[in-house]
Amino acid sequence: MRGLLAISLLVLPLAAAPEFGRDARPILAKYCFSCHGEDKQEAGIEFHEMTSDEDAFRKHRLLEHIEQQVADDEMPPFEADEQPTEAERDQLLAAIRHLVGRVERGEVPKNPGRVTIRRLNRNEYNYTVRDLFGINFLPGRDFPADGAGGEGFDNTADALFLPPVLMEKYLAAADRVVAALYANQRLRQRILFVKPEDKVTPEDAARRILNYHGALAFRRRLTDDDLAPLVAAVTTGVAAGKSFEEAMQVPLKAILVHPRFLFRIQHDEQGRGEWPLDDFELAARLSYFLWSSMPDRELFQLADEGKLRDPEVLRAQVARMIKNPKSKSFARHFAGQWLGFDDLIDRIEPDKDRFPRFTRTLRAAMYRESEHFFDHLIRNNRPVTDLIHSDYTFLNAELARHYGIAGVTGAEMRKVPLTDPNRGGVIGMGSVLTATSLPLRTSPVKRGKWILESILGDPPPPPLPDAGELPADDKSPEGLSFRQRLEIHRRKPECASCHARIDPLGFGLENFDAIGRWRTHEVNGKPVDSSAVLPGDIAFSTPAELKELLMGAKDKVARNLCRKMLAYALGRSLEYYDEPVINGLLRVLQRHDYRIEPLIIAIAESYPFQNRGARR
Repeated sequence: MRGLLAISLLVLPLAAAPEFGRDARPILAKYCFSCHGEDKQEAGIEFHEMTSDEDAFRKHRLLEHIEQQVADDEMPPFEADEQPTEAERDQLLAAIRHLVGRVERGEVPKNPGRVTIRRLNRNEYNYTVRDLFGINFLPGRDFPADGAGGEGFDNTADALFLPPVLMEKYLAAADRVVAALYANQRLRQRILFVKPEDKVTPEDAARRILNYHGALAFRRRLTDDDLAPLVAAVTTGVAAGKSFEEAMQVPLKAILVHPRFLFRIQHDEQGRGEWPLDDFELAARLSYFLWSSMPDRELFQLADEGKLRDPEVLRAQVARMIKNPKSKSFARHFAGQWLGFDDLIDRIEPDKDRFPRFTRTLRAAMYRESEHFFDHLIRNNRPVTDLIHSDYTFLNAELARHYGIAGVTGAEMRKVPLTDPNRGGVIGMGSVLTATSLPLRTSPVKRGKWILESILGDPPPPPLPDAGELPADDKSPEGLSFRQRLEIHRRKPECASCHARIDPLGFGLENFDAIGRWRTHEVNGKPVDSSAVLPGDIAFSTPAELKELLMGAKDKVARNLCRKMLAYALGRSLEYYDEPVINGLLRVLQRHDYRIEPLIIAIAESYPFQNRGARR
């Protein structure tokens, strides 16, 4: 009897795993394509291109939003002509959850990804020329600003175009750099470290000088083909009557406009789907990750000796590079763009009449507070939870007065203990609070969106085209508080679901005004109402209580940091096949009490960081 039962079980059909094309797409086509299809894309969202599992894998983060809205009966909207049956909802949710689960579990094709050949961005150019020749000015200061791409960084390859005007800028910058080198005797002697003598011909001297500087500039050993035209420029100049020093100006300028200097080039291996970076490519990827600049001589030497892939050597180099002062560029450009305080430099302009205390020096102090804080986090291997809440920050006298903190003197930034639980962590910093405000008022919407997107990694969808505009000022002729006017806006059914997630997070920060000062009353004299209720009846009313909630979601915060840092390190948009890597990075943080140095090392050791693929 048992044998018959076993046989009967073998022939029973097994429940087929959900498939996106079979189980999800027909339902999306029936109920969603009319608003999110080929002809119409409400809120910029479209589904019709998802025809296969791989298409859906690439859109897995969008599918997570769809799953949430379908599960909450928010989509299709209640006013839609047709609604899916319960069976259809269950089928769609099962298919989406199965697909997203496959991505999270790493049940997807392994791929290190492919980074488009990319030029140095403006900051990388400035730092690289500085480290190559020792100059102390910014030769690319008049280069056009670089746009952000991917996860929001200006080192993303696909966003680094080469407009014609930039080539003209490169030529002019090369002239300025070489002129500065020759005007400074110490630098000139350091660059031209070999002089033609009886036993050293101009050609030999040029070869030695250009081989040394050219290798550092090109970030690998020079070939004879690389070196020959550079040396020929010198010998031709000398033959034409120029002095050796005069003739050397031509190849030095040529190096600075050479594609191997201006671009970070990684080789392809024909016929292979993926391959490891060579040691020189790995050294460059590491140095531009942590320094936004070229490898130094120690890193270059290890690459030349083929030792950089040794795990112990690599870990030691990461630790050394973090301690180097050049790592401040990591705090400045990674954290500045991720957390948004980079906008404080030239994009944010509070109204001068409303906020006369927002001076140029206060702006600079706010920026430096955030920069020093993240730099301290990295150099001292602090836990990433300090980003949510810390009992310290970095202040000078002006910023301390602005925050109402006594006992800080002088213009220099220094580490200061905090006793107010509402300060501490990034949400209590003036840079962030100002960057997420409007010129005349705070913006609970911008602040709430910033927490969802930049801190939790859960960005809300873009607003609908007809969502309407909120007032630019918090002064109301009707005597209403800004919050009361926002409540009127939120009554629109098409706006309510997103604002229910966004606004409470911003309301919790309403005691901070538009330039980060603590306040108890709005500009119209009404008391600040910072009480908030998140979905699920989660109530809070102060920044300190909001931070407690964020600490409860520390794994979401940590995972978002892993995502952002990996994208910055790779210089490309992240894809579905990167999700298992991100999950692994999160586990590294968890094992090491959320301290940040193990995360940086794990990124440098990761599969996509050390390898290159033939396809995206």
